[in-house]
Amino acid sequence: MGLLAWLKGFFGNDGPRREKEDKPLIALVLFLEEPRDLDVDFIARRASLALGERVSAGEPDKTEHFVAGEEPSFVLKYRELFFLINSFPRPYMDDTVAAASAIGELRLRKAVRDHSAWLSVDLLGEVRRSELPKIYRIIGKLTAAFADDDCLAVFAPATGQLNLFDADVAQHLRGDNPLALFDVASHPPVVPVSGNDPRLKAAVSKARKRWPEFVRAFEERRPEQTFSVKARIGDDEVAEFMWISVTGLENGWVYGRLDNDPIELTSIRCGDRIRVHVDDLNDWLFTTGDQVRGGFTIEVLRKIQEEL
Repeated sequence: MGLLAWLKGFFGNDGPRREKEDKPLIALVLFLEEPRDLDVDFIARRASLALGERVSAGEPDKTEHFVAGEEPSFVLKYRELFFLINSFPRPYMDDTVAAASAIGELRLRKAVRDHSAWLSVDLLGEVRRSELPKIYRIIGKLTAAFADDDCLAVFAPATGQLNLFDADVAQHLRGDNPLALFDVASHPPVVPVSGNDPRLKAAVSKARKRWPEFVRAFEERRPEQTFSVKARIGDDEVAEFMWISVTGLENGWVYGRLDNDPIELTSIRCGDRIRVHVDDLNDWLFTTGDQVRGGFTIEVLRKIQEEL
């Protein structure tokens, strides 16, 4: 049987056949904003750069490393291993709304809800457990090679872990332990919290009562210190509580730069200059040497997230 005939038999009509349900899928998946158009030449170029060895496009008889196939799935042979490169113009899960609603963290929920396509690098065949670190290093490098600005998140089917995609995550993918990218959230977690939660109301009340402490410290600040506030930003229809790096205080207004991208607000982004009124603050913190003062809502939100 020729390679292309074998590929067609493997892919079937609805995409690649998955491994048996009782076996984990050794793969990494990129959730994308828009569908990708891939071909063997593009994959070969990206794979060559990622692996540091020449990967040929559709030339299995001439080289040890090659890629063959056609959209939506391709097979890449690297040394003695085979990998499946998938690029499908549809969400990864059948019901994105249901999948998103099951996620407590709002940024991850949005990534699942908003992605319209996916790209994955899967191991074909079986290997010994002891070989998995080596396999994931290869998968990680290939995944990073195919990641662009349209990537929203990265998912590990074998562990069910999901993380937002950014430059730090891409660096983890190229490292010795790609799965370590799931150990730490790439962005501060954002969880849905009722404003009537008594624990949160008590923390906000404490922050506002002790606001003069922040003002005094800011007026006597030293260059190595950092000062931040969390405030309600938006309007009556859409609003988010976000952290701001403080650069000035004046006449009841706090001036600074936004510390992270909003989830729903589209008029502002991380790094933008912004001002908020002190009446809209619900937390603050500043550093003094190795100590952090304030941050009254942080522990409360952590406990609420654990309960979700």
